[in-house]
Amino acid sequence: MSRIPARHPTSRPPAAFGLEPNYPEIRRTPDGQIDYDWYLLRARETRTEAYRGAFRAIGRFLGAAYRAWIKDLRAWRERKRALAELLSLDDRQLRDMGLNRAGVYFAVDHGREDAPSPANVNAKQAHRAA
Repeated sequence: MSRIPARHPTSRPPAAFGLEPNYPEIRRTPDGQIDYDWYLLRARETRTEAYRGAFRAIGRFLGAAYRAWIKDLRAWRERKRALAELLSLDDRQLRDMGLNRAGVYFAVDHGREDAPSPANVNAKQAHRAA
């Protein structure tokens, strides 16, 4: 006995709802049987396309993550190199550049400002006499 419910004789056919024209004809072999090989081939091709898209997306994500990691690693190495170079200088050379040992870390991370910005952005900057 089939578990598919039989259509009630008074119910409208699916074509009345516009469903059947959307479905293609069932492909059959020359002897009238359903062409299962063709449907299996199409299913295999569809699955391959889906996997290809998923693996491509995963690859792009991993590639972007790797590039970001390499960029961060290079920035870290550059910071480490700059710190080592500045910390190898003596106090007098640092003072000539306007730095002290404690200010080296800030200067490497944020850069050195020649003129500090005012606390109040609306205040006029004082002009220095040379």
